[in-house]
Amino acid sequence: MTQGSYKQFCPVAMAAEILCTRWTMVLLRELIAGSTRFNELRRGVPQMSPSLLSQRLKELELAGVVARTASASEPDVSTYQLTASGRELGPIVEAFGIWGQRWIKADFSIAASRSEP
Repeated sequence: MTQGSYKQFCPVAMAAEILCTRWTMVLLRELIAGSTRFNELRRGVPQMSPSLLSQRLKELELAGVVARTASASEPDVSTYQLTASGRELGPIVEAFGIWGQRWIKADFSIAASRSEP
């Protein structure tokens, strides 16, 4: 699924291989918030490239976290829904946000985004 692997039979390591790739938690936040279409997700994560968004959605689909459904009425339009396992991630994503709000200074987040290529 991901480029690197921890190669450990450890539930934390196995979950990290799926959830800890760049942009994945932010993408999950958007799906949990109710975004279902590709362009809605793009608007919710504007600095994520469309190709990376597509790649992450495919990875999450392969992992059984997201289900993709093609539109019967609109060609080339799909919707993305969280599966049961994806919905179980809701409290985890929320906990990430609570922890970030409590412990991460806003100026650190802004400075970090400026230093990325």
